[in-house]
Amino acid sequence: MEIPLLKTLLNNDTYLSSKSRLRKSIFSDDSAILYDLLSDAHNKYEKDITADDLYSIWLCNNPIATTSEINEFRDTVDLLKYSDPITPDVAVDVIESLWRREVGRDIANLGINMSEGDLGAMTRLQSLLERTKDGYMPDNFGEPTTDDIYELLAETSDENRWKFNIETLSRHVYGIGPSEFGIIFARPETGKSALAISLCAAPGGFAQQGAKILYLCNEEKSTRTKLRAIAACSGMTREQIADNPDLATSKYLSIKDRLIMKDIQEWDLDTINGYCEKIKPNLIVIDQADKVTISGTYNASHERIRELYRSLRELAKRHDCALLGISQASADAEGKTRIDFSMLEGSKTGKAAEADLIIGVAKYSTSEDDNPDHTRFLNVSKNKLSGYHGCVICNIEPEISRYVE
Repeated sequence: MEIPLLKTLLNNDTYLSSKSRLRKSIFSDDSAILYDLLSDAHNKYEKDITADDLYSIWLCNNPIATTSEINEFRDTVDLLKYSDPITPDVAVDVIESLWRREVGRDIANLGINMSEGDLGAMTRLQSLLERTKDGYMPDNFGEPTTDDIYELLAETSDENRWKFNIETLSRHVYGIGPSEFGIIFARPETGKSALAISLCAAPGGFAQQGAKILYLCNEEKSTRTKLRAIAACSGMTREQIADNPDLATSKYLSIKDRLIMKDIQEWDLDTINGYCEKIKPNLIVIDQADKVTISGTYNASHERIRELYRSLRELAKRHDCALLGISQASADAEGKTRIDFSMLEGSKTGKAAEADLIIGVAKYSTSEDDNPDHTRFLNVSKNKLSGYHGCVICNIEPEISRYVE
């Protein structure tokens, strides 16, 4: 790599563009000699240099060189002369990388000097950091946000979102779209998973609208959840599906290719990210989000949850897809029909701060008779999408995992 790089640096403009980051120490012995000659020639003549120029300069600088030394250097120059140069833009990046490596070595050496009692090492380190800090600062910031009104409107329009198939809810909160992060939470046995399944697989749901859905299960086994999705799509109970599986299959066929389910009990966030990169979903459901593994060390569980939900939001933005995380409600929500995000289990503030939309599912207290109440209260307690905050009343049909008006 050194000889092609030096061949590129024979060009005066390329040399000058990288001069501040070039060091003799980034080259090995023979190449370092060529670099010295090349650098002196550029500084003196201020124009492009040839390999033969370097050979002539070396002969002038070494009048008593032996025949063996002359032949050895001629071989090195010939390597340079007949080598293909690196593309100038690539050469600049290579030089910057090598320069950073050398600065790192200098810093490490100064650190060793400090540990050995060199009182002047700190001053030299501060000076080095001051001189080199600009080379370590990011300089690729991308384009600023567009001023195109039509593009801004399109990005935030309901036409860019997947509609909720509960009409009363969608009148207040139309749906959820790319890069938007929503949370559905409830107490156990309330129907939070059923709500997610209904929104995805029931008639008029996300899948029927054309969304490619990745449904990730790390609590209930995904085979059971898939069967519930088939029930929601077909409107058939488990017993009816067992009696007529062909009919259920034919009804489910319309969304089959758009609903992908995976068990992720052993997955961490990096694995989820990689799988999303592979299949490129329009919408992700994680049931349950709190149980996703995330790397790092945390002093308390709420710190882990806060970082997890921040990372989930970044996941939605990175893949430009909608994301719904299923979570538990704390005991504060037990027996209440009006709940809000302060009743989220775990890091209440950390979770709520990251979400665009939070829907808490509530029900009446369990009755003592044998007739369960299927009324459900969908409490919208955070909403950056439409601004609505309130409660939508609907019903659950647990046998087919559907929410209806």
